Amino acid sequence: MSAVEFDSEIGWDGNSLTVWATVNGSRVFCEIPRFTIHGVPLLSDEISWEISRDRAAIFDRLRPAVVAKIVRSRDNSIRLHSSDVSAPALELAVG
Repeated sequence: MSAVEFDSEIGWDGNSLTVWATVNGSRVFCEIPRFTIHGVPLLSDEISWEISRDRAAIFDRLRPAVVAKIVRSRDNSIRLHSSDVSAPALELAVG
């Protein structure tokens, strides 16, 4: 599997963060719902405008979990759930 590359534009529609990834020449739509963001320590009380403002930092924190989900699923779209976000992945992202 080649490296996963993400577009620089990260969207926020009030319900989910969204970003496109490219892996092996294929595009993958990635969605991180608000309930997943709220399940992450230090992000549990983020309100919509804060998520919008901090979307790049939030995505960077969750990037390891998104990459892992892409590699596991091999689908053309993924939705990150709280169960996909592990403590070790977050420790690496924060560390």
